[in-house]
Amino acid sequence: MSMGWALRRTVGIALLFLAFAASAASSLAGRRVADVLDQLRTVGLSFIYNTQILPDALLVTGEPRARGGIALATEILAAHGLTLKQVATRTFVVVTRQSTAAAAPAQTSPSQATSDQVLDQVVVQTSRYAFASAEIDAHTFLDQKQINNLPRLGDEPLRAVQRLPGTAVNGLSSLGPIRGGAPDETAILLDGLRLYEPFHLKNFLNPVSLLDARLVETMDVYSGGFPVNYGDRMSAIVDAHTVHPAAQRYYEVGLSAFHLSALAAGAFAADRGHVLLSARRSNLGELAQLSENDFGRPDYADGFARLDYAFTDTTRGSVSALLSHDSVSAITDGRTQRARDEYENGYVWATVEHDWSTRASTRVIVSHTDVNNDRVGSVDAAGSRTGHISDERAFDVYGLRIDNEIATPAIVHRFGGEVRRLSATYAYSVDRHFLAGFPFPASPAVNESRTIALRPDGYESSGYWDGRVEHNRWTAQVGLRVDTQTYDGSGDSAQWSPRLSLLYDATADTHVRLSWGRFFQSQGINELQVEDGVDRFYQAQHADHTIVSVEHAFDAAFNLRIEAYRKDYRRVNPRFENLLDPLALLPELQFDRVRIAPDSARADGVEALLNWRPESSWSGWLSYTWSRVHDRIAGREIERSWDQRHAVSIGIVWVRGPWAATLADIYHSGWPTTRLELVPSATPGGVPTVITAARNATRYTSYNSLDFRVTRTFDLPRGQLDVFVEASNLSSHANPCCTQYEVVQNAAGNYELQREFSNWLPLVPSFGVLWRY
Repeated sequence: MSMGWALRRTVGIALLFLAFAASAASSLAGRRVADVLDQLRTVGLSFIYNTQILPDALLVTGEPRARGGIALATEILAAHGLTLKQVATRTFVVVTRQSTAAAAPAQTSPSQATSDQVLDQVVVQTSRYAFASAEIDAHTFLDQKQINNLPRLGDEPLRAVQRLPGTAVNGLSSLGPIRGGAPDETAILLDGLRLYEPFHLKNFLNPVSLLDARLVETMDVYSGGFPVNYGDRMSAIVDAHTVHPAAQRYYEVGLSAFHLSALAAGAFAADRGHVLLSARRSNLGELAQLSENDFGRPDYADGFARLDYAFTDTTRGSVSALLSHDSVSAITDGRTQRARDEYENGYVWATVEHDWSTRASTRVIVSHTDVNNDRVGSVDAAGSRTGHISDERAFDVYGLRIDNEIATPAIVHRFGGEVRRLSATYAYSVDRHFLAGFPFPASPAVNESRTIALRPDGYESSGYWDGRVEHNRWTAQVGLRVDTQTYDGSGDSAQWSPRLSLLYDATADTHVRLSWGRFFQSQGINELQVEDGVDRFYQAQHADHTIVSVEHAFDAAFNLRIEAYRKDYRRVNPRFENLLDPLALLPELQFDRVRIAPDSARADGVEALLNWRPESSWSGWLSYTWSRVHDRIAGREIERSWDQRHAVSIGIVWVRGPWAATLADIYHSGWPTTRLELVPSATPGGVPTVITAARNATRYTSYNSLDFRVTRTFDLPRGQLDVFVEASNLSSHANPCCTQYEVVQNAAGNYELQREFSNWLPLVPSFGVLWRY
């Protein structure tokens, strides 16, 4: 069965679901109580609950009189013999009415709650961010409401991550470097499965991910210091979870400037089973045809399907599939450069979860990943250069993962492991010819032809354990992880990763965290740099993270978090960059392609994030980051190309009735760049030479993007209609990205080196509608 056929079938099923849609009640009656509480997080409230006393089957019994805030939560819980106990500012635990008589005082630290009815999770790790949620909220950090209210170019949910401290932003890529790490140092998970290359247009700076914004319910974001159940990446984790609509039947149809989308959900077998289908298709190909300029045609589509079933009250299972297909053609530089790419991604996984008791559980995930990437490109500039690329890659991964949790009276244990069987195929060839005098008068001729054909295969495995201990105001979490690989042939030994996190509750509103850990990253079987002539895998890299943070919740719905970090890279693999033009269509055919091989690297930073989440229509955030990241090469410290010394993110959100509006701004210092210099010829009248100055010794001007999004919801006889308008880089600020150099002779016969800047994206407007019913 071909990937394209499977994708078309998934899209067809989703559309059939929509064709037979039935109306769903828009009231709160009949909705899951847990879903209503989760919605109240959008006004700055946080709820902690145990699924034993608040199961998914617990529904709102009648239409409540209260319409929001604590009053609504209290009313819908009272019908089931439940109530709320405040444990911190704007933070509540769901308990039975019988337990309130023996409950701790309202200002008891959440980490000290020991009632059997309250099995809350305490977040010990630093660097776990949200725009506004209490520090003890272990589940929701960026929920769908927050993501959908934010301006997000291309309907991309990962752009919400870019507004958190520590992220380097260029305005085009959906996910940038985090705390100085390269983009490939961040892992993206969906419902527990690690995704490989989860991007559309992935050879064009990854502007869109496979994560449909309407499909993502929550995202847990770790900027560093993540626990041992995550591994094999050195910088960050984005752990996304798909939606679980509360209604028996639920449907969506959306149309925007970027996508046509559909989503359908339904329940069966007395609500024990649930089906979710989602499909999305790009409109960029049609927009390209309307353009007066011929720059190619980008077409892509993706689909997701999930089947859930509760076999018993303690055993649940699901089968999920995520499929995508890209067909992209691009033309640049006056039609002298052409590229055609075709990608197919397929992820299929089955999950079984079992609760052995109220204090012990197991999750098992069996998965198969299939990724294919075919790329061809050519350059034909008469009189200067020619070139051709053929790049075919494919890889498969079969995986088995087991996670366990056991809570004893003294220690909460988490342990598990994973094994993957991997195989890949590389077939790459390149011909590159630069004529003498290109790109500058004194440049020599270049003639290069190279072919690489490889078929690596083997295994990778991992195991982990951590334990959490609480005593008085202290919580400690210590863990150890081990990873191995056999497919790379590097002879690398097992990588052992110890990690330690401490939490001190100074008061109910003030929390201090300290984290240290070692984080290894092997070179994935899909990450071999054959385009740059690399035909062997490197040994695993590693970095040591040290993080200290202080967080305080103020009475006036303000929450302030200050965090300092240091990331020491003790082993760093070589990478390749284009010094002058990161937007190059065919990077390996450019003259400015260079190899960067650091001996070590270091990232330092201090981040401050202030959230404002009153129980009103207004909310907002303000963050400031001072940071520095540099490589150490031959004894010299050289800033990385995405180093940004100062960064500010600010936003204000207004939600009232059917209206939601957000105005947000991102600013950061200009990124480093490398200048070229003209050296006169030693011979009178001779042709001068162009040399490269110290790498990344100068900087572009600062980056700034002002973005907005306004949504109006209309009640219809059947469902609701959301209409939105948004714009990225509203002021069309010139954010330079690239430099072009040219040697010219002036009227006096003297040579001059001229340079011209080009920019990241200008003002990009968007609009769309979404029908929910």
